[in-house]
Amino acid sequence: MSVPDYESGNAEWVMSSREWYLSSGSIWFACLFLTATVTIADPDLWGHTLYGLRALEQHVLVERTDPFCYTEPGTSWINHEWFSELSFGWLWSQIGNSGLWLWRNFWLCMILIPTWIALGRSRASLSAAVLLLVYGAFCLAQFVVFVRPQLVTFGCFAWTLLLLREYVDHPQAKGVWYLPVVMLFWSNSHGGFLAGVGIEAVVVLWVGWGCFQGRYQRREFYRLLVAVTASWMVTLINPYGIHLHQMLWDHLITTQIVREWQPLWQARQALLYYIPFLLVALAIFRSRKWEWIDLLLIAVVAWQAVSHIRHVALLAIAVMILLPRPITDALRNLFPVINQQWSGPSRLGLRSLLIAIMTLVILGLGAHTVIHLQEEGVPPWQIGVETQSRAPGMPVAVMQVMQKEHLAGNILTDYGWAQYVIWQTFPASRVAFDGRYRTVYSAQLEEEFVAFQKLNQNSSGSNPLLDQYPTEIILLPKAQQTNDYLKNRSDWFLIYEDEQATLWVKDIPRFQKILERSRQTAIPKPEIPKWLLFPADPPETGKQPS
Repeated sequence: MSVPDYESGNAEWVMSSREWYLSSGSIWFACLFLTATVTIADPDLWGHTLYGLRALEQHVLVERTDPFCYTEPGTSWINHEWFSELSFGWLWSQIGNSGLWLWRNFWLCMILIPTWIALGRSRASLSAAVLLLVYGAFCLAQFVVFVRPQLVTFGCFAWTLLLLREYVDHPQAKGVWYLPVVMLFWSNSHGGFLAGVGIEAVVVLWVGWGCFQGRYQRREFYRLLVAVTASWMVTLINPYGIHLHQMLWDHLITTQIVREWQPLWQARQALLYYIPFLLVALAIFRSRKWEWIDLLLIAVVAWQAVSHIRHVALLAIAVMILLPRPITDALRNLFPVINQQWSGPSRLGLRSLLIAIMTLVILGLGAHTVIHLQEEGVPPWQIGVETQSRAPGMPVAVMQVMQKEHLAGNILTDYGWAQYVIWQTFPASRVAFDGRYRTVYSAQLEEEFVAFQKLNQNSSGSNPLLDQYPTEIILLPKAQQTNDYLKNRSDWFLIYEDEQATLWVKDIPRFQKILERSRQTAIPKPEIPKWLLFPADPPETGKQPS
């Protein structure tokens, strides 16, 4: 048996099944190593872990109201990631950082295993398999380097797409009955299950149209319809019922200030984000072996990717699962001479050498990053926290200053830092706004927070977050233009700054002592390593995990 076996006389890299699986398997493993050995703390990881720990301590599934903010205290909280957070809390309490690392890598496997299955089912050529795995892994690496509930969406999306695509080709396949099981877990772990609802709707309409045209039998359409309807119904089995859906749709149609929720064209990003689009173009314009259902699904996911940067990862997964066959054909058309010269058993040695070199290069890239972080004190089974940049860095130095000065109160800070601040200061302090957005906060408060972030030296007058709420402390990135506005206010004073952050306090009686000390002598900057281990407690006040 040969894999793959295309048109006679033009087969690309004709080889045995054993060679194909060994070669593609080595590349697959190298890609897994590349993406699995470096783990960085997501800005929301402190919140996810803390919320899970609190739920476990209180013996509840979710906290119904928010205890962490001072702007809208006691407001309703719809936590669409509650099961992921329970997992985070339990794993961290039992195993520490290694538990979260294992969780992340489990979901990496849940992403990459369906892609390899799809490559085998579509009988992709080795060159197409290598192209899709390598470029797909490099693109996904931008998203999966963090421990975050969104990984559940990536994995469940991959399996849902694989099951649906199998049913389109083989309507007798029984895997479709797993859809409700996947969706039940997905809808309680991350709000991205709406992406699964969307692709299920597309496939139901496709099979329904095919039934009308006579390509499918009625019972095949009804079987799919029942399975998909069941998967939609189980999304209501959650702690919030239909209110979860209402919150998610409201969040989805609202313009977000987070970079990854912005349209692709509005934010600068690495060229790797465009790889899936280039592969789609290659499949469409250099091949005629694509099918309309694949293009429809790709179009839906591509629209999501263009609308929100974070969905580029879903497009990368969709490309790896849906387009192996047209990518194989496109490469054959682009390089017909190579197809013939590198085909057959006579080229086995050269093909094996090439695969070995590529495998070593990918492993080397991964090892280089691992060694670099190891030198910084972050082993590959740990979660690193960078302490100097705005993102994904955390203001550990400022936190050490606050704890040393016993500074606590109502803190207004950057949304990317807020859940780290909650972890370090709650319950002595509370925050104005954090990365949970519409799951907790009202649209009005979000607008007020955005208005605060846009303040600059030319701004004048009052600001709701400073003048209508009991804000007492402000922690901002050094580069944020709001600092220039605060310099013009007579009721706010800068008591500490470094290359990363600034710390302001309001001129109120209980802060007079620290204000006097800061006027007389600048608060020295603590010596903080560039990298710490999660949860990055300040070295003089906390203990780093071993």
